[in-house]
Amino acid sequence: MDDRTREDVTGENKQPEGLDCTGATNGSMEDRVEDLASTETQQAEKTVNSKIGGYEGSVENAFSMEGSVEDGSRSGKVEDGKGDVPESPELHASSSPDNGGEDASNVEEGEGDMKEEDVKDAEEETDPEWLDILGNGKLKKKVIVKGGDESTRPRPGQDVTIWSRGRLEDGTTVDQHDEITFGLQEGDVIQAWDICVSLMGMGETCEVIVDALYAYGSHGREPDIPENATITYELQLLNAQDKPDLFTMSAEDKCTLGDKKRERGNFWYSRNDFMLACHCYEQAVKILESSSKEKSEPDSEIVKQIDDIRLKSYNNMAAAQLKAKNYDTAKKSCEAVLAIHPDNVKGLFRLGKVYAGKGNLDKAISCLRKAINLEPETKIIHNELSKLVKQQTSQKEKERHMYRKMMGDIGNSPNGGGTSTNIWKWGLVLGASAAALCAIGLGFVMARP
Repeated sequence: MDDRTREDVTGENKQPEGLDCTGATNGSMEDRVEDLASTETQQAEKTVNSKIGGYEGSVENAFSMEGSVEDGSRSGKVEDGKGDVPESPELHASSSPDNGGEDASNVEEGEGDMKEEDVKDAEEETDPEWLDILGNGKLKKKVIVKGGDESTRPRPGQDVTIWSRGRLEDGTTVDQHDEITFGLQEGDVIQAWDICVSLMGMGETCEVIVDALYAYGSHGREPDIPENATITYELQLLNAQDKPDLFTMSAEDKCTLGDKKRERGNFWYSRNDFMLACHCYEQAVKILESSSKEKSEPDSEIVKQIDDIRLKSYNNMAAAQLKAKNYDTAKKSCEAVLAIHPDNVKGLFRLGKVYAGKGNLDKAISCLRKAINLEPETKIIHNELSKLVKQQTSQKEKERHMYRKMMGDIGNSPNGGGTSTNIWKWGLVLGASAAALCAIGLGFVMARP
C-alpha cells in the first residue's frame, strides 16, 4: 500500500493548498435561506433556525489549507487504527465587535464590575441597526454602506466575489482579501459568510459579528485563529455571476473542480461535520459524472483520472455516512465504489462495516474475508473480522441455549410432575407432528390428477 492511498483511508490525508473560507460548485440551500432573506427588514427579535445546512458543493476554495490526497492506486488499501479522511483546520474569518461608540466611563463606580466587552454587548443588543440573523445572538449583521435592493442580492449557487477583513478580539487581522470568489451556499466557506452574503445587496458593505459556532468552531485554524474564537468581519459584495455550464466544460476542468470539491469534503470531515462532508462529496461526483459536449476516449488518461477521483469521493462519502450511522446510504456509496473497481479493499471493508451495522453478520464477514484475501497484511481488517466472528459465535451460542431451554422445559412440569408427565407431553408433540405430516401427504395425493 503506498503512502498516498494510506492517507485517504487512514485520515492522514491533507487538505490541498489553495483551499480557504471559500470555494465553488453547484448547490442549493434555498429552502433555508429564503426565510433568512426576508428577515433583514424585520425586527431583530424574530427567530429563525440556528443551524444552516444543505449546502451545494463548491468548486473553488479560496482559503489555503492542506488537504487529503489519495493515491492513484485503485486497490484502496485500509490502514490499521486510522480514520478515512484527514484532519486539517482551515477557512477564514475574524472577530471582535466594535464598541459602537460606547464608553466604559459611562458605567458609574459602584454599579458593578462590568467589563468593556459587556458594555459593548449590551449596547449592541439594544442597537436597532444590528440584525440578529438567527435569533440566538451568535450571528449579527449591521449595514455600514447600503447597497442595492433585494433584487440585487446574489442567488444560491452563483459565484460571488467579496472584499473581506476580519479581526479577532485581540485585534489580530485575519481573512483579509481584496477579492475572494466562492460558490454561494455551497459549503466552501464558513457558514457565517454563506448566510450573510445571501442577505447583502450588490455593493453593500456590512459588519458581521460571528460566534465560533458559525466560524471555525472548537478546532480554530492553525496558525492564526484560536479555538472558539469570535470574529468580527467587514464584508463588501463586489460581484455575483452564474457558474459556467458543466455540459460545455472540458474534462480537464471538471477533473480539477471535482477534486477540489472532494478536498473540501475532507475539510468538513476533519471537523466532524459529516453532513457537509457528504454534501461536498456528492457535488464532486455530480461534477465528474455530468455529461459533456466533448467526448473523451474511454482509455484516455483524463478518463482514468476522473474515475479515480470518483472512486475516492464515493469511498470518503461512505466513510462519512458510516460515521453518521446512515447505513442505507453508505451501502449505496460502497456499491458505487465496487462498480468502479470490484476489488477495492476500502470499499469491501466499509461495505462489511455497513452490513455489521445493519446486523447482517454473515454478509459482513463475507466482505471482510474477501478484503483480507486481497490485502492480508492489514491489521485493521483482521481486527474487525475477528471481532465480528466472535460476535457471530456468541450470537449462535445464545440461540442454541434458547432452543435447548425451550425444548428442555417442555418435559418439566411446575410441580415436578416426573417421567409420566414428560412422556405424555413428548407424545403429544410427536402425535401432532405426525398428524400434520399425514395431512400434507393426503393433500398431495388428492391433488394429483
